[in-house]
Amino acid sequence: MPPLSIVLFGFMPLAVMLLVGLFGPLLLTVDPNRQDLGAAYASPSAEYLLGADNLGRSIAARLIAGTRVSLGIAFAGVVASLATGLALGFLAAFRTGWTRQVIMRLSDVIIACPSLLFVILVSGLLGGGVGPILFGLWMSQWPGFARLTAAITARELATDHVEASRLLGFGSAYIFRTHVLPAIAPYLTSLGALTVGANVLTISSVGFLGLGLRPPDAEWGGMIASTMTFFRTYPHMVLAPAGAILVCTLSATLIGEYYSARRQGIEEVAL
Repeated sequence: MPPLSIVLFGFMPLAVMLLVGLFGPLLLTVDPNRQDLGAAYASPSAEYLLGADNLGRSIAARLIAGTRVSLGIAFAGVVASLATGLALGFLAAFRTGWTRQVIMRLSDVIIACPSLLFVILVSGLLGGGVGPILFGLWMSQWPGFARLTAAITARELATDHVEASRLLGFGSAYIFRTHVLPAIAPYLTSLGALTVGANVLTISSVGFLGLGLRPPDAEWGGMIASTMTFFRTYPHMVLAPAGAILVCTLSATLIGEYYSARRQGIEEVAL
């Protein structure tokens, strides 16, 4: 199991980013879209905590606004994918035959297309924005949760204690709630955390390509794209959103690895 320092390094930065996204606007009341050309390219100062971009907009205010967007979409995509995958995976494990075949073959087709490419195609066709990005993330990621759920559920259904529950007359809902869900929860937690990190990268990549939020709304990838040409002379404009992407992705990955190692440790003890 990872040491406590690694665990804290994984949980704390993401928790701070979530708090900043939720309560940042209450502390920093600057409009992230307000332009002040007289302050263009300003370095970090008391007035502009992280400096200003080429249009004189507060980078700190835009970073906070981008945090709400990037993390909000990333977590919403995971919740939607997890709920769909959990339902379909459980259905595929309980209902053999054509029901399972349809769900598994459909998931195979979707998994064959990389998640980033899928989101880019959906965002490009639907004109960008929060809705298309969220839809693309949901459609491209539920198969992973579904296949994981189906595999572990099928394994649990073959155990003696589940068979005993069936003989005693307990229904599928009871078996899922009592036996399957506790067994699958650590796997879903690990996959969910890793998917949050992947979603942040995907959202930023789509924004960098100009297929994310429509200007002037702030988003980390879009902030990098709009200031990349000034990186050599004014690196602070690029480093702020790039650092936020790095911190969130690394933090979510460490959380996922922590739960994966914890799950493996529990299984080794059980054996």
